[in-house]
Amino acid sequence: MKAILVVLILCLAIGSANADERAKDVEAFMQEYLRLWNAGDATTITSKLYRFDGPNAFATKEGLQAEFDRLKAAGYSHSDTASIDACFINATQAIVVLRYSRLKTDGTAMPPKDRSTLYFVKKTADGLRINHFIPMNATSTITCSSFTG
Repeated sequence: MKAILVVLILCLAIGSANADERAKDVEAFMQEYLRLWNAGDATTITSKLYRFDGPNAFATKEGLQAEFDRLKAAGYSHSDTASIDACFINATQAIVVLRYSRLKTDGTAMPPKDRSTLYFVKKTADGLRINHFIPMNATSTITCSSFTG
């Protein structure tokens, strides 16, 4: 038991040491996004967090609410975040790798248990905005360091 605890502490320390300090505001933005997602707040998400570069079914309150309704009909309760890793790829754009599970009201995971989505976040005059996302294989890895130019 002590050995497992030591390994967990070391993993957390290594993860913190590798975190990109320049993207902490993006990670905090994504935590707020996830809080609003779990609350099913389609109005706030679509008006204050999304600004898609192209057509997206979730761009409107009605479109995102339809997704929330679809998930709830399938037994969805909330998403449990495994990790949020972000970095800037240029002066105004960041990428975020979000790893999570979708949990049902009975506490079990909606298949697949492990999920991963790549988000593109842009700094705008109104603050950070999600402008694109791509679901990806949960075993995919993306690593980066923030743009320093």
